[in-house]
Parts: sequence; C-alpha cells; structure tokens
Amino acid sequence: MKKEKIILDVDTGSDDAIAIICAALHPQLDLLALTTVCGNKPVPNTTENTLRVVDLLGMNIPVYRGCAEPMVAELIPERHAETRQTAASAVQDGEVIEYHGDYLEIPPATSKIQRKSAVSYLIDTLLESDGDITLIAVGPLTNLGVAFRADPRIIEKIKRIVIMGGGHEVGNRTPSAEFNIWKDPEAAQIVFTSGCEILLVPLDATHVGVVTYAESEAIREINTPVAIAVSDFMDQRIKAYDALQPMAIAGSTPPHDALAVLAAVDESILYDIQLKRVDVDFGGGLADGRTIVDNRVPTDNPPNIRFAFNCHREKFVKMLMDTIALSKEL
Repeated sequence: MKKEKIILDVDTGSDDAIAIICAALHPQLDLLALTTVCGNKPVPNTTENTLRVVDLLGMNIPVYRGCAEPMVAELIPERHAETRQTAASAVQDGEVIEYHGDYLEIPPATSKIQRKSAVSYLIDTLLESDGDITLIAVGPLTNLGVAFRADPRIIEKIKRIVIMGGGHEVGNRTPSAEFNIWKDPEAAQIVFTSGCEILLVPLDATHVGVVTYAESEAIREINTPVAIAVSDFMDQRIKAYDALQPMAIAGSTPPHDALAVLAAVDESILYDIQLKRVDVDFGGGLADGRTIVDNRVPTDNPPNIRFAFNCHREKFVKMLMDTIALSKEL
C-alpha cells in the first residue's frame, strides 16, 4: 500500500508527543517533516520538545521552527498575550499539577532544527509537490494561516487537512472555545474558509476518545523506551485531567492529537462525521475563538468542514496501542 505523505504541525506538549510517535510509527504514513508553533508553550519550548521526541524515536525527521505568536490576537489589548496562555494548573499537597510542563520529561534534544522557517518550508514543499501531501495540524493554525496569506498558490496543492481543534458542545479554554482555535482564531478562519478539504476532529470527539490508567499500563507493558514514555505522558495527563477537567470516565485522559493523526489513517475510529458550515468567531467577546457550526438548512454559506461529532473509543485505543507496539521494531 502506498504511504500517505504528511506534514505534522505541532505545539508539542504531551499529547502532541504521542501524536508525533503515532505519525512516525504508523506504516501507512510517510512523515515528511514536523513544523512547530507557539501554543501549549512558547515556540522555543514546543520546538525543543519536538526535537526530544524525534531523538527518542531515533529517526531522522526534519523539524522546522514556526511562528512565535498568533497572527493578530495578541496585538489587541483586550486579547493580550498575558491573557492568552494555556495556564491551567492546580496545587495539590504542594505539587503543581498542569496539563503541560515547560519541557517533556525525556532527555534533552541533541538534534537541531532546520535553518528554513516552518512557513517557508510549507510554501516551498507544497509548491514543489504533486498535490499529494496531507497537512495534519494539532496546534494553533498560525503557520498555516501565514503560509496561506503569503502564497495562496499552495492551497490548491494540498491534498487535504486534518485538524485537531474546535468544539460544538464542548469547550476547554473558555465556555465557548477550544484552545487551539482560540489561540489564533484569525488564522483558523483563514484555513477554514480556504477551500481545502478539511476534516475537523474537535473536543466533541476527543473527549470521548480517552485512555484509562489500565490502558496506559498496557502500553507500558510493551516495554520499549517509546512505549514507556507514552505511558508516562498518559499518566501525567490523567493526573492533570482528574484535577482540572475530569472526564466522563474517571482516571482517564484524552490524547487529543493522536486521535487526529490516526483518523488520517482510518476515519472509522470517528463517527457521526457531518459536512457542515463552520466559521470562527474572532470578535473578541465571550465567543472569541468559538467554532460556529451552522445547523440550518440551507446555510448562508456553503459547507466547508467535515466535522466529527464523536468517536469509537475502544477502536481508537486499540489502534493507538497497536501503533505504539510498532516501536519494538525500532
């Protein structure tokens, strides 16, 4: 079977790390490069974390550093950088618990970033391609938004885009908005309305696709350095989610970004995928960053997003475990 060429755009914290590992290991994916963006942490941190994961895998995957701040949001006083951080944390028994530490707790990177910027890499690579590259974006969409504005010719060269972001019934950063879209809503609206084929994997699906402590332990029993690291990431995330945002299944965490990567291989791990008109609010009010799903028939504007409202949890977790088990072959 011919592999699908992908570029994975990340703001690497723990769930991005798991997504990178899945993208690198899955036999149906050809991971051309990783591009980094500011999101979970500042771009120097997300880039270092990305390099750490590449070194953990022992693979030669080029990493391109991308945009350090959103296109517009942090220029506006009411939406200033000091108010637009991930920042959720709690203190329990003197321990600070958060979704993402500054750095992944794996060895510091020895590999280096490429000299070219992420945006330049995206433009050059897509223009030179045969239109056969899928973009998977699991962080804020700043790199893609800037690239689309810098050279719109790349839009017709993209096979499709798979995005982890947004939510209809579910938010996390605000009551209305999911973090990735909220962090750079202008960039998200540029991408959503670009005309590209887009599959959106929102919180509605990822909050169903959770991994439990028992399933994390089963991953640990694969007993490779990669599997042990994935289990460590999962366990830390479960502790954070139990403290900050408990899931419907107690003692579980959604590895959001891994669901998007594996859905690029097999969409049947998702279900209730509907073609909808989806736009992003960037007005700066209570709905700032919200993905607005138009359920009217007809809509004012044509449908533009295939929106996954749910996922098959057990099928996803099995696919995740099977993919991590391929680390035995490294």
